[in-house]
Amino acid sequence: MENQFTVTDLFKHMLRNAWWIIVLGIVGGGAMYVMNKQPAATSYSATRSMYVAKSNTGVKDPNSRIMADSWLLKSYKAVAKDDKVIKPAVKALKAEGVKVSADTLRSEVSLSITDGTLLMKAKAKGIAKPKQAIKIVNAFAESYAENAPKLISDMPKPELMTKTKEADTDTMVAGSPKKAALFGAVAGLAVGVVLAFFVGVYKNVTATKN
Repeated sequence: MENQFTVTDLFKHMLRNAWWIIVLGIVGGGAMYVMNKQPAATSYSATRSMYVAKSNTGVKDPNSRIMADSWLLKSYKAVAKDDKVIKPAVKALKAEGVKVSADTLRSEVSLSITDGTLLMKAKAKGIAKPKQAIKIVNAFAESYAENAPKLISDMPKPELMTKTKEADTDTMVAGSPKKAALFGAVAGLAVGVVLAFFVGVYKNVTATKN
């Protein structure tokens, strides 16, 4: 005679295995709580601006020159991470006691265009120490101002603003431990229910064959 695995049997099976379904819920909730209880990560960033434009002396239509200069900023920006900009910056940083590889520096710095102006902003971010962020952005900006015009024909030499002396604190806010714990608990319970269901089906199939 074949065994039939009814809804009642399934319910009884779930009750018999409720203890480890609950355990999975507790483990899931606890794990997610601990993972999100970690302190927020703190890093530092620093910026330095520069003005990039050709002289308007003797130009009949200064406005046209300004428009042309603004269009060229994207081309000037494109060489910001060229080896001929990055490597001199690495060398300058080494002289200041900051050891960083060219690849690492390339990932830490960026150059952006301030909309509606002829200003470009150099930025160093994700740096572990504030003083280091300041040194990195200054070295990068100075290397760019010195070497970028050598890479692009007729590019004017950028006029650097005052050296950066302060860094900003960037804190990555951690997720809510309580919400994470609730999610983990629900996920753990769901996994427990699914496992219990398949174990019950497997046992029933095995018993039927025997």
